[in-house]
Amino acid sequence: MYSADTWFLQDGKWFRTFGVKHNQNPGIKWEVKKEYNLGMDFTILNNKLGGRFDVYKRKIDDLIYDISVSQPPAIHDKTTMNVGSMQNTGFEFELNYKAVQKENFSYTTSIVASHNKSKLNSLWGSQTFSDRKGFPAPGSPGSAVRLYPNEAIGRFFLWRFAGFTDDGYWKLYDKEGNAFDVREQSKTPGDKVFVGNAIPTMQLSWNNEFTYKNWDANIYMRSWIGHDVFNMINMYYSLPNVQGQNVLDEAYEDHKNVRGEKELSDYWLEKGTFLKVDAINIGYTFNREMIKPFKSLRVYATGRDLFVFTNYTGLDPEVNINGLEPGFEERNVYPKTRTFMFGLQLNF
Repeated sequence: MYSADTWFLQDGKWFRTFGVKHNQNPGIKWEVKKEYNLGMDFTILNNKLGGRFDVYKRKIDDLIYDISVSQPPAIHDKTTMNVGSMQNTGFEFELNYKAVQKENFSYTTSIVASHNKSKLNSLWGSQTFSDRKGFPAPGSPGSAVRLYPNEAIGRFFLWRFAGFTDDGYWKLYDKEGNAFDVREQSKTPGDKVFVGNAIPTMQLSWNNEFTYKNWDANIYMRSWIGHDVFNMINMYYSLPNVQGQNVLDEAYEDHKNVRGEKELSDYWLEKGTFLKVDAINIGYTFNREMIKPFKSLRVYATGRDLFVFTNYTGLDPEVNINGLEPGFEERNVYPKTRTFMFGLQLNF
């Protein structure tokens, strides 16, 4: 496959070149996926309570991914190849309950919960591990993710924070568990450990519907429980040594006595458990006798992204948990805004 590449100048004119779009790999094979899924659907109490339950295990062999390669001999810096084997296990359940069903009032609630865990079983060829998620300058933080056989996807690979010295410099733990001053002893990749877990232990959504005479209301909430978030915003903008750009309040409060460059440690890991009120909707439907000759008229008000209950100190504990580098609140995120809508539904 070929694509537009670069430009070259000849006789005072610019010409567009075309080149190989990606490195060739004649030995690449299809991924092979094997899985089982067991499920059960049920209703009891005269259809008042119902739900479903599913459990699954999925194994993917000859996993396809882009791997960094040397240039030359490769044309591009990455080659798509079969890199190893990975498995996913998890479950999901849903409950629907018609709690109240009266002439002028009804209440129905439903909850959906899921759990998923991914593990890298093996890596291809001589590649025993793969370091990912490199951190940009200033400083030389290193990488925060290591893909390692028989290790769960979503673990962070970091140095462990051991406190600060009396004069405010960083201390870390070495591989033997001994604390050291980073000014007196150089940290090594061998001192890093797998810590935390970016994948929530449980993901929940809870929907509630109410009706009272001509009124109707809906409240939708979501929650992630038991996951960790690496707060990159705090790491880069909450230390007093940051120069030439805005900083967070912590630079003049919690971290005012911290000296030295930031360290890629579990100091920046935070519990990300949250409960979000995603949407509240309230509506009123007029009696048909009041709106003739129209068939129906409903007015409503909706609020979205209303509240977040969490102990996480960053902008949003709901970070990306897909792919091989989950769990990081990037520096380019933008705060979510509350939105309010008012509407009218009219049928002729």
